[in-house]
Order: sequence, then C-alpha cells, then structure tokens
Amino acid sequence: MDELHLFSPRRRCPCRSDLDCHSMPENRRPWMIPSRFVAACPKGHIEDFPFMRWVHRESDWDSQHRLRLLPGRSSASLSGIRIDCCCGKSETMTGTFNPEALHGIGHDCSGNMPWVGDIEGKPGHCGEYLRVVQRGASNVYFPLTASSIYLPLWGEDSERAINKILDETSSWNALTAELDDGKYIQTVRCEILATIHRVDPEELRQAAQRKLDGTREIADTHPRSEEEFRRQEYEALRSGRGGETTDLMVELQDPSGYGAKLARVLSSIGLVRKLRETRVLVGFSRLLPIEDPSSPNLLPMSQNADLGWLPATVVYGEGIFIEFDYSSLEAWTKKWHSHVKVKERISSLSERYNERRSERGMGMAMVTEKYVLLHTIAHALIGQLSFDCGYGSAALRERIYCNMEDPDRPMQGVLIYTASGDSEGTLGGLVRQGEPDHLKAVFERAIHRARWCSSDPVCIESSGQGTDNANIAACHGCVLLPETSCETGNRLLDRGLLVGVPDMPEVGFFDDASINVTTA
Repeated sequence: MDELHLFSPRRRCPCRSDLDCHSMPENRRPWMIPSRFVAACPKGHIEDFPFMRWVHRESDWDSQHRLRLLPGRSSASLSGIRIDCCCGKSETMTGTFNPEALHGIGHDCSGNMPWVGDIEGKPGHCGEYLRVVQRGASNVYFPLTASSIYLPLWGEDSERAINKILDETSSWNALTAELDDGKYIQTVRCEILATIHRVDPEELRQAAQRKLDGTREIADTHPRSEEEFRRQEYEALRSGRGGETTDLMVELQDPSGYGAKLARVLSSIGLVRKLRETRVLVGFSRLLPIEDPSSPNLLPMSQNADLGWLPATVVYGEGIFIEFDYSSLEAWTKKWHSHVKVKERISSLSERYNERRSERGMGMAMVTEKYVLLHTIAHALIGQLSFDCGYGSAALRERIYCNMEDPDRPMQGVLIYTASGDSEGTLGGLVRQGEPDHLKAVFERAIHRARWCSSDPVCIESSGQGTDNANIAACHGCVLLPETSCETGNRLLDRGLLVGVPDMPEVGFFDDASINVTTA
C-alpha cells in the first residue's frame, strides 16, 4: 500500500525490495488500484481510511513504515482483511464500520473536500465523527437535482427558425449586449443576425423583444418558493400555451369526451405533445439524502459561492397533464375532515416525515391530504401506463402541482411525462394514452389495481411503512415506483385516500363509484 497525492501522475506499484514485484521493469509493474474503504462525515467531507493510524493505534510511525494489505486469507468478512506493517504491527478491518470506530483511535474529520481540490483539510476544522463506508456504496453520494419545464411563451407566434436562433446562448448574448434606452433590442443587431441565418429581421426583432420583456417580467416577479415557481408551469399547461414552433405544445381536451363520471372529477386534460425539461445538479450529500436546497449540510459544487452556473442537462419529451376539479376535491376534503380518525391518519404521517427531516437538519414541510391524494394518483397512473404504453416505469416521471402554502390560489394538477436526451424527444406513445379512447380505460384499471395489493390486508391496514416510515397504505406490491420517477423518493403515499380503508371505505376519493371499473 502507498499513499499518493490526489493529482499524482504515478499510479504503478512502488515495488520496494520487500514486495513480490520488485524485479519487474518500472514500466511493466502492476497498476495500483484505489482502496475500497473511505471515511465520510455527516457534513459530507470525505478522506482516505487512516490505515497507518489504524495499525499503529498504540504506537508511533514515520515515513519509513510501509503497509501491505492481505485480503480474504482466512475469511470473506472484515476479519479476513489484514493490514501488515513492515515494523511487525498488524490489524484486521474488524470493527471499522462501527459508528465511533475511528473516533476511538483519535481520528476525526478534518474537513477534506477533494471534489473541489481541497485535500489538505484543517485539523479540528470539522470535528465530526467519521463513518467508514465502501467507495462504491450508495450512501457515499446522494445527488440533489432541480428541474424545470421550459416555457417559451414568447415564441408562440414566431417561426421555428427564429425561435431556434433566440434559444442559442451566443445569439441571444449578441442581441442583448447593448440595448437602446436599456430596454429595446437594437434593429441593426437583428439585421446582422437575420442576414447570417436568412430570416426576416423585423420578425426576429419582435420575437427578441417579446423574450426580453418576458425575461424582465420574470426577474421582477422572481418566484420566492418552489410552489410559486411551479405555478407558472401550472398556468401554462392548463391554458394550453405553446405551439408547434416552440419546445412546448399543449393540446387541451374537453373532459366531457372522457365519459360523464370521469368528467365529474377532472377539470381539464392536456396532451403535452412537446416539452423541454432542464435538470440541474444543485448539490449533493453523503450518508443521508437531503431534499432541501437550503440545508446547511448540502455540499457545494464549487469553492466559489458566486460561480453563477451549475451543471445541467436538457431533455425533450412528451406527457399528459391532468387537472382535477376543484369543487370535487373540496367536497372530498370536507368529508375527510369530518372523520377524526382520518385526520389523525395524515397528521401522524406528517409528524413522522418532518421528524426525520429535522434529524437531517432540514426545515419543516407542510403535508396535506390533497397533496398525498394527488401524489398517490400519479403513482397509480404511472404504474398502469407502464403496462399500457410500453414505457418502463423508470422512464416515466411525475410533477405534482398542489398549493400547500397559499390556500387562496388553488392548484390541483398532475403532469406525467417522459423525456430523453435525444433532441427529437419521444415517439408519441405516452400522449396517445391521454386521448379519450385510452385515458378512461387507464384510469379505470389504475383505480381497480389500487383497490387490491398482494400484501393486503397488511398494506391497507398499515399505520406507517416504507422509507422513513413516511407512507401508510403503499408498498412495492401496489403504488411504489423507481425512485427516479418520484419527486419525494417514494414518500407521502396512501392508497386509502384513493379507494378508502376497510373500516371507512367512504373516505376514498374514488369510492363513490365516480369511476366505473370494467373488466374483460
């Protein structure tokens, strides 16, 4: 074993005289491989496992001491991995995964952040206990991503070629480098750019001015929360904004065409034939996942706090937007609140969920029965759509639009979509399932499947299960999905809100036969 600098060019075995390969030519010696044991702290700092200190826990050492790792000689467990030193000291890896193992030998976190080039650390700077983890373990890296649906509302009346020009960063920067009176696009710049791309300069100027005005409007009314941010998407989707020449195209459908009973609970349905999503890596954490971008334990992507950009990907796809009827949801909510036991069902769920958030240093989150209902409906529909349209459940994603902070501005919508890195997006299979002839059957089968689970009656009578105990009647046999499809990591789900529970079937949103289930 040899400790190398993070940016060391040497990666071959040092091959000192006491090792087996010392007789090989230097350019033929074996490549060294990183150790599979590392140490991380709850604040996200990470460093090499202190092998030398582990072996010499009761004695000193110097630069002349050399280590050798002998794996699996006597056992496949940690007790079979032995670290030998040339001085005669030897220790196995037994006990290294105990939470206070490294603290017990006087080694605590020094604050190393190698992903930004900080590998020296500062003794005593962090002071947290280090936890030993395997280099490829899932809890070494939990990414936190944010996503947004692109709303090119300024380009609804423009040609596709003009919209493409204005979406290019270099072209947009050239147009906005200098403005007349600080707020108008210069005509001469539009003429130059229009000549290069062979488009009408006046149409280019008008479209660029609409985009500039819209950018300023967004800057002046910058969303203060995720709910305000999503409200802009919600209003665009429910209004059928966008068009064939933009990266957003929503075709609204009349709910009455989906059958009278389904139309009673739906307000609008939008076939999102085109959408563009931007996914941004906000930060990451170690040991425990973090969902709040404002958490102090979220690790930065750069030492420079004013970097001004984050790594992101742009994907294209399609989807189905479903807006539920406000009056139906309000009537169901009042009926829900009339049951004391049912109110306790959500309050206990919220309490458990926020208790775990508090343990991770995250703020309190509001959990309402309306959000849990919309979230569970989205999971039930995704599960059914994965059977009906051929997409794997991991390829479909959800986006929940629900007002939890502002009761005076209701939102009750669900966007189920798929997106890929290809610039042409997907093939239309998901949108086709949103047409009247198909979506009614999808709803029927989804609600029918939600009434039964292979784990019933254990699942439907559960008082808490799943990750962080933050689900009630929801398990892998019914409505859980791959975590990449869910916004909350398969938390805050309850089938009881959809179809009722055995002792209170009337509290289910779909229990009053608002959806007829047809079977072959």
